[in-house]
Amino acid sequence: MRRQTTLAISCGKVLKVKAQIVVFTQVQSDDEDDRKSVASSNYISNSTEEDFAQIYHITLIEDSEIEDEDAEDAPVELEEGVKATIDELKEVNLGNTEDPRPIYTSVSLTQQEDGAYITLLHEFKDVFAWSYKKMPGLDPKVAVHHLLVKKGAHPVKQGQCRFRPKLIPLIENEVNKLIEVGFIREVKYPMWISSIVPVRKKNGQIRVCVDFRDLNNTCPKDDFPLPIAELMIDATTGHEDLSFMDGSSGYNQIRMAPTDEELTIFRPPKGIYCYKVMPFGLKNAGATYQTAMQRIFDDMLHKNIECYVDDLVLKSKKREDHLYDLRKVFERLRRHQLKMNPSKCAFGVTSEKCLGFNVRQRGIKIEQAKIDAEPRNIHELKSLQGKLAYLRRFISNLASRCQPFSRLMKKDVLFEWDEACDKAFKSIKSYLMKHPVLVAPVHGRPLILYVVAQERSVGILLAQKNDKGKENALYYLSRTMTPNELKYSPIEKLYLALIFAIQKLKHYFQSHSIIWSQRRTL
Repeated sequence: MRRQTTLAISCGKVLKVKAQIVVFTQVQSDDEDDRKSVASSNYISNSTEEDFAQIYHITLIEDSEIEDEDAEDAPVELEEGVKATIDELKEVNLGNTEDPRPIYTSVSLTQQEDGAYITLLHEFKDVFAWSYKKMPGLDPKVAVHHLLVKKGAHPVKQGQCRFRPKLIPLIENEVNKLIEVGFIREVKYPMWISSIVPVRKKNGQIRVCVDFRDLNNTCPKDDFPLPIAELMIDATTGHEDLSFMDGSSGYNQIRMAPTDEELTIFRPPKGIYCYKVMPFGLKNAGATYQTAMQRIFDDMLHKNIECYVDDLVLKSKKREDHLYDLRKVFERLRRHQLKMNPSKCAFGVTSEKCLGFNVRQRGIKIEQAKIDAEPRNIHELKSLQGKLAYLRRFISNLASRCQPFSRLMKKDVLFEWDEACDKAFKSIKSYLMKHPVLVAPVHGRPLILYVVAQERSVGILLAQKNDKGKENALYYLSRTMTPNELKYSPIEKLYLALIFAIQKLKHYFQSHSIIWSQRRTL
């Protein structure tokens, strides 16, 4: 049996959510004097009034095929419409044999394109830093980092740390490098002292980090907005040519305010030093860097450029425009003395890693998931849950898949990894091994919203048809129900799922018409 109902949601308060009541207006006729049927449900409790009709203006078309066996189904998992692969890169030497300066371009470039890229990179090779010595620092007129410690805050001197004898020369070597390039200076009679935390890098070397927690507790939060990662990823797809850049020790290119330098004092095995540049670990360092990028690329952001702190993506709709756009970026970098890390740059590619995802013109894919062994304790389970939360938009019905873990997360419950947990873990791991691919929405086309209300969770799938009429997944969404929500009737759970979709995906609803397709039992 098939039925079609048009649900109009507009600024005229057609859909309104109040405490204890949902009013849903169904338009049943095409005439001007439409007859309207109103269904009310007691699906939400202890809620404040919220008027969703004023958030967006969309039309939902319900196309429901009612089958008993669909009650337990999660939203359909769509077959992958695209395969996302990372472009192979080749090394280009902008220096010579004695002083090599490697940088990377796509192997897919034609011979003519490759020559044009190499010429441009040679012209602007001063915007890259192959060593700390090549970093004069960002123009202070763009940004300087201030700490703004609260008045009356008591200085804290952390105790001196003990290190393994083998670590001490490695730490001293890193400190000497920082002194040599002018990032730190020696001080006497400090008021604040923070301990160092040596962290081993992938290449086996040591990075000297500083424990600024006590200092950070006395500083107000800078609320300068960072980009929303998933929106930035969506905005990066759909472009013929991409170039990815990364700031060379980006934070260290921004100077500390002179009056705040001696608040960053740290104590290695020998001496006492403070930072002249912005170090990693300060509370508002990311906000300061994002502010600097906003000022440098203000007129290009969200048009030709997407930027998340020190990760920079240049995108061009047409391949022939990319070199022109790249020249504009290089000119800005040169003007403001901001240096890029050549080992982390890729030019003229169609796909590359960005914020943990692989992005390309036609799709978004997760990187190889690092989920190998099953959790052995609550700490490892929380770590697993954190990884899955970051990948949630890629995983169909994640809340239902993770149900067996919920019991172990409760307070005062003994951690016991049983058969149900093992089955759930293997199911998620197997799913991620398939490298699920999502597509970014195409403007002007309607989106399809699948809604499923299960016994203990709700699941959402947002999809869109491609040029061939095949549906591709854009976004998976799910959550478990609260104890009160578990008592709802099936229709109330369905409304709950719909409102959840509206709350979380309204940025898609505001710019697209929506086809609502739900399958449930009567």
